[in-house]
Parts: sequence; C-alpha cells; structure tokens
Amino acid sequence: MESRIILFILITLTVSFISGLEGGDLYSQERRGEINVIQDARLEELLKRHAAINKESDGIPGFRIRIFSQSGQNARNNANDTSARFYDRYPEIKTHLDYDPPNFKVYVGDFRTRSEALKTLQKISSNYPHAFIVSATIDFPPLD
Repeated sequence: MESRIILFILITLTVSFISGLEGGDLYSQERRGEINVIQDARLEELLKRHAAINKESDGIPGFRIRIFSQSGQNARNNANDTSARFYDRYPEIKTHLDYDPPNFKVYVGDFRTRSEALKTLQKISSNYPHAFIVSATIDFPPLD
C-alpha cells in the first residue's frame, strides 16, 4: 500500500516537472498550426450550387400566419382593408398581400420557427379566430 502511494507521488511530480519544462499548463497555452482539409471536388461544386440557389431566392424557409383568403369582385379591396386593419392593431408585425388566382390572401409575420408563429397566432386569435399557420418563404431577417 505504501509503495503505491510513493509511486503515485513520483508520477505526479514527474508530470508536474515535465509540464513546467514546456512552459506551464498544457491547456492554457495558445497553439497555432495549419489544418489541411482534403475533400472530394464534388463537395465544392455542391457548395457553389447551394450558394447560387440561395442568391436567386427571395427569402428563406419559414412560416407565416394567414388571416384572410377570398375570391370574387371585392376580394382585392377586402384584402387591402384587412391588411390595413391588421397593421393598425399590430404595427410591429409585417403584413403580406398575395394573389394566388383566384384568391387574394393576407399573411402576417416572418417567422423562422413554428413556435414563433404559434406565439403570434395566440396573440392575434381573439381578432382573427380563423387564422392559421402556413409554411412559406419568408423575408430575410434584418441584419443587426
């Protein structure tokens, strides 16, 4: 038992001594080096394609809340009225008017996640009880 304790102390002192020779704590030293990445050339082509598709896109995948959809003679005017009333009640939430023949639709918000959209849906549900969440291409978020 005593020999194990002495061996443990010797190993601990040796490690401490070697660590001290190398300039201190091994984990606190800043180390710089070079990393070479070896990858398939097709991966680079795939990344270029992905970037090109994103440049052409008008937005990113996300969610919006549809508060209005109607067709007919007065549909455009009703959609504009709905959009204006919504903006008066919730000026912090962006509105989007869309024509998907034969319907005029009003969407609100640009949400990255369904849970963000759900919070807003709960907030507006008393004024818009038939509103629901839809998948959509949303506007790019503003750069902060």
